[in-house]
Amino acid sequence: MSDRNWDRITGLLLGASIGLVAGLLLAPSPGSDTRETLKKKTQDSLGQFQTSVRDIRDSLTRRGQDVLKRGVTEIPLDDEGTPGPTDEGQGA
Repeated sequence: MSDRNWDRITGLLLGASIGLVAGLLLAPSPGSDTRETLKKKTQDSLGQFQTSVRDIRDSLTRRGQDVLKRGVTEIPLDDEGTPGPTDEGQGA
């Protein structure tokens, strides 16, 4: 992932944390209700996070398998140090 994507993810997590704390401090409902709601939302968020990680893992696994099938030993990098265009149209 690029630094820009990591910055977005960090910002998202930071904003969610600030919102969570503000919500807990300003919540009009009793503590037991707030804890139950917090537990449910945390479980939902954890499920979404696990799904995202699983999707990323699967994508990387597929890409790695494609590289192994083609027998590529070096991955070309562009000037910025990121993978450059590959010869997708050519057979191995």
